[in-house]
Amino acid sequence: DIVVCVLYRTRSFLVPPLQQQHRHTQLRRRARAVDAVRFCRSNRFIRIRLTHIILIYYYVRVMFRVLVVVAVIAATSVIYAGGVTRRTVRRQRQYLDNGGYDRDAATSSNVCPERNGRYPLGNQCDKYLQCENGVPAEKLCPDGLFFNSKSSIFSYPCQYPPEVDCEGRTQLQPPQSTSDCPRQFGYFRLGDETKCGQFLNCVNGIGYKFDCPEGLAFNELTFRCDWPDQVDTCDAEAFLGFRCPPEENPLEGHKLHPNSLDCQKFYLCVSGRPRLYNCGTGLGFNELIGACDIRENVTSCYSRTPDNFVRLG
Repeated sequence: DIVVCVLYRTRSFLVPPLQQQHRHTQLRRRARAVDAVRFCRSNRFIRIRLTHIILIYYYVRVMFRVLVVVAVIAATSVIYAGGVTRRTVRRQRQYLDNGGYDRDAATSSNVCPERNGRYPLGNQCDKYLQCENGVPAEKLCPDGLFFNSKSSIFSYPCQYPPEVDCEGRTQLQPPQSTSDCPRQFGYFRLGDETKCGQFLNCVNGIGYKFDCPEGLAFNELTFRCDWPDQVDTCDAEAFLGFRCPPEENPLEGHKLHPNSLDCQKFYLCVSGRPRLYNCGTGLGFNELIGACDIRENVTSCYSRTPDNFVRLG
């Protein structure tokens, strides 16, 4: 703090070095330095206060410079981000106004809307334009898969039809069928409208058969197993072997009906079409209470002995 005090008294941090001044100036500064040392040694309080003031001065000056640099960087970033955002929004609007894809890119010129990205191409749902550093390249999805224009740049763009919105693009490449599969990839129902519970999973033209859980039918629109009454191509009554009786009082809600072949199962009629349910192991459908009950309370379980049921007593 004595050094700081002396520097402040002589103002040596605000003037050029001694070797850059005239001879008489050097002598005058030395005299001032001697006086400053004497003063600072005899005034400890002033010495400490001056030290704090000078430290605060340098701290404020450094922080001011830091804030100026940060402000300049932030302003530059905002300007750059704003420019990119406006350009991106403008191109996205043009992209949507053209029906979900760049119609200029659908021509033989194949112009990239952006330097990098993937874009629908023409009226074909399984074809797309891939741009890398502004260089366009036509790509074709594997047979049976569609191009998903909403997929991220880091994910595979070709997906199964239920996951893709073709946005009016109806054309597809010719099917590459095999002895197992109508197309190289996809899920396809096996059997007719009376046998709706099996489907085929095709991978590279090889088909793998699967069964839906009991009572469910394969839905070709969603590629999932669903209630048979929700599948347009399935005859729920013929598939389940049960026809719902006419409803005497529709206000009573859905009515439950026992399965004549298995006391553990029952039917629920929804809008006149059946759905098959299973009470589970150790239970049976009690028609008297209209719900699942323990087997010993279900009289219909005594008249037949399924493989998974042991007669009581």
